[in-house]
Amino acid sequence: MFRPGDRVLVAVSGGPDSVALLHLLVGWRQELGLELGVGHFDHGLRGRESADDAAFVAELAQELHLPYHQGRGDVKELARTHRLSRQMAARRLRLDFLQDTCRSQGYGKLALGHTADDQVELFLLRLLRGAGPEGLKGMWPATPKGTVRPLLSVGKAPLLAWLEQQAIPYRRDSSNLSRAYRRNRVRLDLLPELLHLYNPRLKEAIWRTQFLLQEDERLLARESDRLLAQVSRAPAPDFYSLDLPRLLSLAPGWQLRLLRVALGRLIGEQSLSAAQTAALLDLAAGEKSGGLISLGAARVARAGPELHLFRRLPPPPAGVTLLAAPPGRLETPEGWNWTWSSRTRQAGGLIPLESHVAVLDQERLTFPLEVRYFRAGDRFWPLGAPGPKKLQDFLVDAKMPRWLRPHIPLVISAGQIVWVAGLRPAEPVKVTGASRSLLTLEISPQTPDTRRIWEMLQACRGGQT
Repeated sequence: MFRPGDRVLVAVSGGPDSVALLHLLVGWRQELGLELGVGHFDHGLRGRESADDAAFVAELAQELHLPYHQGRGDVKELARTHRLSRQMAARRLRLDFLQDTCRSQGYGKLALGHTADDQVELFLLRLLRGAGPEGLKGMWPATPKGTVRPLLSVGKAPLLAWLEQQAIPYRRDSSNLSRAYRRNRVRLDLLPELLHLYNPRLKEAIWRTQFLLQEDERLLARESDRLLAQVSRAPAPDFYSLDLPRLLSLAPGWQLRLLRVALGRLIGEQSLSAAQTAALLDLAAGEKSGGLISLGAARVARAGPELHLFRRLPPPPAGVTLLAAPPGRLETPEGWNWTWSSRTRQAGGLIPLESHVAVLDQERLTFPLEVRYFRAGDRFWPLGAPGPKKLQDFLVDAKMPRWLRPHIPLVISAGQIVWVAGLRPAEPVKVTGASRSLLTLEISPQTPDTRRIWEMLQACRGGQT
């Protein structure tokens, strides 16, 4: 699970399992060579009790001299808008926060406090829902994305005993006793009855079953990796493109498995509902391009003969930024850095062909220039084209997927698009033999989001998808 030098974010709710995990890793960190941080997500569902949990974890991190990262989200709103249970919405927000913190803060591992008892509850929950072997196998102790569960072979009873022996305080979540949640009913009612009436060693039987299923899953994973390499590419970080004709030529079981594997590589383990599974297969098998499905932190979009899987992007920018007369330098609120300068045309001078640079005839421009994003009805006269066309048609011809188009910066002069950044300048402002004054305009991404957008744009532009 760990290698010397690993930076590990420990997810701590304040409950006994995660508190025990944190104290154990603190005790092992010197021997294992670990650098630890604490992550806590406040779901805000229990009012003062939630706030007290957050304060407890923050104080614990301070006592242990560890970096502390706290997140908060609107669980009720996500549950309402995405038709999720509150527990599922809370889990999605919590994992998104923890994974985003790992990426932004440089943690290579995310440690979760799941126990062997959690495996049993998960098995029964998924069995009741009608899951297949892949779901019934339970959670992996470690995943390729860096999620680790060091306590997965330890029962809750030994952990509670150890905490008591060490006199380590922890918080109790009163919602764990509410029978409004199915998981609680399984733990409080179904499991005790099964243990009492049918098999007192049921937990051991479930663990044996999960062990066998995980062994089978390891074998299937090798074939999944081989097939995925044949039908997919990863043209940019956190971005997979699946060749639909190749994917759909496989047996239905392999189609679904490869979709799950690709999603897992993006966002880690995620349980898909039957409705989500059906929607994914319909999107892949349908004839219409442009559809998009949201799956937590992931998005799945149809783009012609391809299926794109990628981590969600920020909302498309809506504002306008002005670029005054040259020279100048400016970073836009969404994270693009612009620099521009003018020079006199020299005979025989070369015009850069790099995608992040546009050289335009300055005498045909009106300042200030505007930087904005796609609007319905936009028209554009691409360099080398016989005349103007709809910007949407140009982006389709340039193989820009619909989900990426609203994120591409546009440079406007006197109401006309003069550069689709990263793609092509406009014909009316091209440099000719008669041009005397040139404007050199450069764009560069400055944030993780804009770097991802630029990498995706260049990947699609290069025909790699």
